[in-house]
Amino acid sequence: MNYAQILLIAALIVWTMVRRMAGQPVQSRRMVLIPLGVTIAGVAQLDGASLPAMDVLLLVVQAALSIGLGLARGASVLVYLRDGVAWCRYRWLTIGLWVATIGVRVVFAVLTGAFRPDAAGGTMASLLIGLGVGLLAEAAIVLFRVTSSDLPLASDGRVGRAGRRQPIL
Repeated sequence: MNYAQILLIAALIVWTMVRRMAGQPVQSRRMVLIPLGVTIAGVAQLDGASLPAMDVLLLVVQAALSIGLGLARGASVLVYLRDGVAWCRYRWLTIGLWVATIGVRVVFAVLTGAFRPDAAGGTMASLLIGLGVGLLAEAAIVLFRVTSSDLPLASDGRVGRAGRRQPIL
């Protein structure tokens, strides 16, 4: 993993946090497709290589931690009605959960590197997979909260009115 890749991931996280701290309309496609793309990019980085069982276990544990923290972030997001559509905004608790997510990832990478320097758990692939599945888990909770509250989703730029209830995808 080189510095440019690390900066790109950091920029993606900061961009997400800044936009969501300010508040934004809940657009289902954006909330799902971007994290899905990040996850797919991470899986693609594995390059179809046959991974040792320990590396697979490390990736699964990291993904599970990311999903758990993503679910917690999703539950901490403020969901509200504005301009006739659902909006979401990060709270300070959500930012704290992001800090915890980054901290867990750093600790995991350091420990993985100390005991298995060549393991897949310390690679860009694991970082992308963890980020992607965590954001997907967060989106799942936010979208569940919006739809169970019967709030209308914002238009994703498709034909239709913003006030109409849009399908999840």
